[in-house]
Amino acid sequence: MIDDSEFIIRISPKQGKITVEENENGIFSRKNITAEALLQSFKQSVMVSEPGYASGFLPLNTLSVYQNAEEKRIVLWHPKLYADVSVYDTPYPQFPIPRLVFGFAISNEGKVSRCRIGVVADETPTPETTMYYYPFSNVTSSDGSLCVGANALPIYKKQHKAYHLPAFLLSIPNNMHSYSESNNKLGLGYRDLMEHLKDKDPAYYYSDILIPNGRTLRDFISAA
Repeated sequence: MIDDSEFIIRISPKQGKITVEENENGIFSRKNITAEALLQSFKQSVMVSEPGYASGFLPLNTLSVYQNAEEKRIVLWHPKLYADVSVYDTPYPQFPIPRLVFGFAISNEGKVSRCRIGVVADETPTPETTMYYYPFSNVTSSDGSLCVGANALPIYKKQHKAYHLPAFLLSIPNNMHSYSESNNKLGLGYRDLMEHLKDKDPAYYYSDILIPNGRTLRDFISAA
């Protein structure tokens, strides 16, 4: 006997027919369905929602986070406009810099990898914020990937401590890797550019140095 919550499926292999019989509130019905419809019904009945993951306490100025079971991919906005940098052995303390964003992955063990740097407009960041070519070295123009050479990246057992990662990455000595004179309006070589900029106000980048690269902050985040 069929109750309100049950139905019967009859499969006739020789005839290639699948019949569903149902009794709802005393009303008996029968219909033929396709094998595809039956399979889809089974899939929907056993569908399990993906488990959610708590993000934990994120680093200050986090703009975006993607998370799976193994890692988080984070994009940070870096509000500071001065940094201690160097080119080979030449230090440039408190060097003016444009507005930057940093992308990186951090594993469940706190290991940092796949670091990227991008230059953004001097404004409150939104998905539509304009991005510019990185005017310095060690960063690829295609996706902003940072070459760290033989430098060991830090491990953050507490992920909110990754707030310090931008300053660390900027402190890594630069060489001529991925540098291009076409990435600054003045067409200067790297040494000349650094000497030219060291006493400038950060706003000078936006009037005289930076060149838009045709991308937005949304594009940078999507590449994570």
